[in-house]
Amino acid sequence: MRSLVLALLCIAIVRPMSAQDADEKAALEKEFPIILEIEKSSIVNVEADHPERLSQAAAMGAAPPIFGVFTGMLNRERHWKFGCWTENMRYGRIPCVDMPIGLHRARWLHNRELLEVFAYDSAGNVTLRYLDVAIDPKDPPPPDDLVQNLPTFSGFFAIDQTKRDYPLLVHVYGAVSLSFQAGELPARTNCDITAPFPNRVNVNCTQYPPIPIYQGNVQVEASIDGHLPHSNLSCDAKWRWSKCAVIEPGFYAARWKDSGHTQIVLLGERVGKPEETGFEVH
Repeated sequence: MRSLVLALLCIAIVRPMSAQDADEKAALEKEFPIILEIEKSSIVNVEADHPERLSQAAAMGAAPPIFGVFTGMLNRERHWKFGCWTENMRYGRIPCVDMPIGLHRARWLHNRELLEVFAYDSAGNVTLRYLDVAIDPKDPPPPDDLVQNLPTFSGFFAIDQTKRDYPLLVHVYGAVSLSFQAGELPARTNCDITAPFPNRVNVNCTQYPPIPIYQGNVQVEASIDGHLPHSNLSCDAKWRWSKCAVIEPGFYAARWKDSGHTQIVLLGERVGKPEETGFEVH
C-alpha cells in the first residue's frame, strides 16, 4: 500500500494533472490530512569534530548516533517538536537528518508520537520519512485541537496484529553487537568479525531477517513508543523465552513480557511467518 501511494504521489508531481489524477490527489489528501511545514533543520553529531574516527566507526557499523532536530508546524499550528535519530549508518533503511525544508504530506501513526511523512525535495523527488513528535510542554495543543485529534493510521505493519496484542511501537536504530565464545558462530550469518581479545568475538551481521544465535549475547539501541533517552535492549542465547536474535533497524510492534517493564517481546517475521524475539530493557 505504501509503495502504491508513493508512486501516485510521484505521478502527480511529474506530469500535468488529469481528472483521474485529481481524484487520486483527493484520495491521498484524505489519507494524509496533515501538512507538515519544515522551517528549520539542524544536526546533532557527537563525533562531528573527529571525521576520521566517525568514518572508521561507520565502516564497522558502529557509528555513534546522529540526531535530526526540526522546527515546523502541522496545519499551520505550533504545538509540537520534531526530531529523528538516524538508524545504523551501514544497515539503516529510513532516511532521517536531511529532511527538506518546505511543505510535506503526513499522517499520525500509532499513539501520535510518530509522523509518517512523504517528503518532497526541490527536484520533485519523494521519500518516505518517519519523524518523532513530542508535544511542546510550553505550548501544548488544547484538548479539542483538530490536528492532535486526527485519526491514526493503523495498517503500519506488514504482519496484521491487533493493537491490543502488541500495543508498543519499538524503533530499532541498530548499533548491533554480538558477543560469544571464540570459534562459535551463529546459524545462517554473513558477518564482519573482529577479535580484539583471545576469548571474545564481536560481530556485525548483515544478513536479515532476524538471525538466531545459540551462544552469546545481542545488544541493540532502540526507542519504545518514541520515548527518549533511548533504551538498550539485550538478549542472551541461554534464555529460552527470548529466542535471541540479531535484528535489523526498523519499526516493530511489541508487548511487555512482565509487569515491571524490564522484558519486552518484539514481533518480527521469518520466512513470511510472525516470530517473537524477547529482550531485556536497560
